[in-house]
Amino acid sequence: MNDHLQNSIHAFIQAGGRSSRMGTDKAWLEISGRPMIEHVLAAAQPVAARLSIVINQTNPNADRYRELAAKWNARLLYDLHDHKGPLGGIHTALKACGEHESALILACDLPFITSEFLSFLCQRHQSGNPQSAIRNPQSITVPQDKEGHLQPLAAIYERACLPAIEELLATDRLKVDRLFEQVPTQLIPFSKIAKLDGAEQIFQNINSPADRHNSH
Repeated sequence: MNDHLQNSIHAFIQAGGRSSRMGTDKAWLEISGRPMIEHVLAAAQPVAARLSIVINQTNPNADRYRELAAKWNARLLYDLHDHKGPLGGIHTALKACGEHESALILACDLPFITSEFLSFLCQRHQSGNPQSAIRNPQSITVPQDKEGHLQPLAAIYERACLPAIEELLATDRLKVDRLFEQVPTQLIPFSKIAKLDGAEQIFQNINSPADRHNSH
């Protein structure tokens, strides 16, 4: 990956969910002897110039997250919203982005995501945003899993999305898919990802104890 691309990517690990199906803070559940969130941080670190972790202000594990952020040289951010779901977390991330940064948004429960996939995603985003005077930039690059479902928490967003996100939040329309209908969005079909190592598992998230058991 070229330096220009690497310097423009700011990865945000979304750890602010209530984990209602798991019954505990799933970020800390161990897969292969390591908390899930550390698998995601490890995948993001080689492709991002900066790392941040987004949590809810009332998260009871805030101290533990603070220690984790220090370990990974990451910034700890508190979600600007309460109970606004992934869209609120994406808004929080974009508000924290630098002027020339793109936000790589990642869920904390994607322990099988890889640096190779994230590098590919970043390159595809950059190719849709050529650095030229005349361009048709994409505000979002979002992959699809093998069933064709969009993966908004393994995607890249530009600050240009902010007005649309703020309008959706203000009217309590919280489904991220609505955002894709309002701003220029590049979809990456799974067929483009399938050749990557571990592609079948990349989007396997851990939402319940059964998911965790099946992952072993």
